[in-house]
Amino acid sequence: MATAPFNDSEDVLTLKALVKERSALVEIRASLKQRLEAERFRTQESSGYDHVLSSLNREIKKIEQRFPDYEESTQTLLRSIPGVGLTSAASLVATISDVKRFSNAKKLTAYLGLDCRVKESGTSIHGKGYLTKRGNKQLRCMLFNAARIAKRYIPELEAFFQKKKTEGHHYFSALCATERKLVHLIFAVWTRGTPYVKR
Repeated sequence: MATAPFNDSEDVLTLKALVKERSALVEIRASLKQRLEAERFRTQESSGYDHVLSSLNREIKKIEQRFPDYEESTQTLLRSIPGVGLTSAASLVATISDVKRFSNAKKLTAYLGLDCRVKESGTSIHGKGYLTKRGNKQLRCMLFNAARIAKRYIPELEAFFQKKKTEGHHYFSALCATERKLVHLIFAVWTRGTPYVKR
């Protein structure tokens, strides 16, 4: 997918390590939450693991607070887009490093694994959408949530989403299409080097 060779900067390498560490802790936290919920359902009592969960939350927060220290200008640029927050901006930079690796937004979308597919029956477009398995799973989830938020504040995205729904697309399929549209906007803002401005 890349159009040119590149070398990660020290900032990007550090950010990659931080994002990877956070991802590992988030997975542990999710697993622990499931265990705690199961125990509470069975016993209706608080678990001894509550303090572990609190500790994990603190560690994740500490890591997130360090994100803006690396590739600050790029992250600030990306966060100008509604829906793209602290964690998703850091994850984008850590994953992509240099957006100029990609000659167009379509290649970036495929690289991220956000080229959605829809399970269809015959010629029906009412099937349920699903994401491909390429790319970073947690980043895909972040951008899915980012698209849900972004369409509330970016009229073009909301109009695009409603258009897909009107065409008969399943909610998930319509949101996947909106997510791809958001990636195109991210690509445009990043390559242009100027913050998003609501039209």
